[in-house]
Amino acid sequence: MESHNSTNILYLLAAGAALGGAAYMANQYFPELLNNKTPIKVPASSSPPKKGKYNSDPDAPPPEPTPLYITPEQVKTRDDRPWRPFRWPYHQTMSIFKLDVNHWLDMDKYYYDYIKEKERVFHTYGKDNFDHLPGSEEACLELMEMVKSHMLKRYPLLFTTEDNGVHVKNELTGETLDFSLPLKLDPLIYISKMAKEDFYIVLKDEEGVHRLMAAAVPFPGGSFGIKHKLGKTLDVIHTEVPYYEAKLKPSMERWFAKMVPADLVERASWYISWDHRLLLNSVYALKESDKVESTVPPTEFNVRVERQTLRRLPKSKAIIFTNHPVFYSIEEMKDEPLVPSLIRKIIFEAPEGIIKYKNFESFRDHIVPYLNKLVDRQVDLGLIQEDTPVKTLPYYPFAHFLKESDAEKGWNNPKYATNYSETFKKEISVTEKLEKETYDRVEAGPNPFDV
Repeated sequence: MESHNSTNILYLLAAGAALGGAAYMANQYFPELLNNKTPIKVPASSSPPKKGKYNSDPDAPPPEPTPLYITPEQVKTRDDRPWRPFRWPYHQTMSIFKLDVNHWLDMDKYYYDYIKEKERVFHTYGKDNFDHLPGSEEACLELMEMVKSHMLKRYPLLFTTEDNGVHVKNELTGETLDFSLPLKLDPLIYISKMAKEDFYIVLKDEEGVHRLMAAAVPFPGGSFGIKHKLGKTLDVIHTEVPYYEAKLKPSMERWFAKMVPADLVERASWYISWDHRLLLNSVYALKESDKVESTVPPTEFNVRVERQTLRRLPKSKAIIFTNHPVFYSIEEMKDEPLVPSLIRKIIFEAPEGIIKYKNFESFRDHIVPYLNKLVDRQVDLGLIQEDTPVKTLPYYPFAHFLKESDAEKGWNNPKYATNYSETFKKEISVTEKLEKETYDRVEAGPNPFDV
């Protein structure tokens, strides 16, 4: 089953502005509405992120990051903020939170793996995943300069320069990037050599319609990229998105209209697969109605979190979406109260359109015995009770141990240390056959964006 998961970023952030706030307000100001009849064991320090106020001044400058003096050696063992974006009830919306600019482009121990995978995708698929249309040049250059400036200011020991940014050395990869004019590379490539995130650039046309005009998207997860989407309106891109026309479109347009460069927001989406690949996950490489192979151990299943941000550039007024996928195994979350219960409930009881879109039916019967055991284990350990209601946790959208650390130390799981780098490399070494088979099948089918 082929999904168009790479289109998620183009609507989910804005949609939650109108609808996601209600869940946040209830959690922040009326916690008794969300309290369980039987308390969950959660550290006292846990709390949801603050929503914050938005800037109404369109001329206010974008915020600048503060330096974080971590070294390349520290990055090798560093995890960034631990996301747990599980909600119940599950609706086709989400909470949006005000983004601290320091977290716009994050840093973790998989940075080098992601940059190397970007190189592989570019050299293998080229414009299928990295391209721009005429009219987007100014926005691409502005974004390149913003990313360069952010990396130099936020990570002064990881990105260094001796000539005011004309040449920048990436101390993590050892590569020196030459920004002297005329540029030697496409701005999107410079961006992709500095940041591990995917980038989408959306511009308003002369008729006031938003269109995807440029993108560097090597990690879509559920589709092969952008060649059928560039130049399309957001309405066309969202053809296969559940409930878009009825629930999401109006909120998105209102949000775009009021965005200013000083306002940055973030949120997270998620789905489940049994691998760590970034371009194409196994769950979206399946043919229609196929199921996961019975030989795949349930302990190998991961939640792929899509950490997403949204901001507006001050000069070109382009809207910039970023997406950073990161994997959390169900096994490493097994002792976090209610997490197995939430996953089990969502994969069986979410709205039908969501179940189909995320391909839950392809694996849920396979992993439900495993999830049942984890839920029973939490009851036995006293982490939850049998009658504990399954609902959004009070520290949503992060893990409860977020407050136990900070940016300088990173947010490694205090109980189950995890590093899937070697597994990821092995999966990538044999992935091109799967990619080609899936790509050929998709290309042979109808193009949903050809309207």
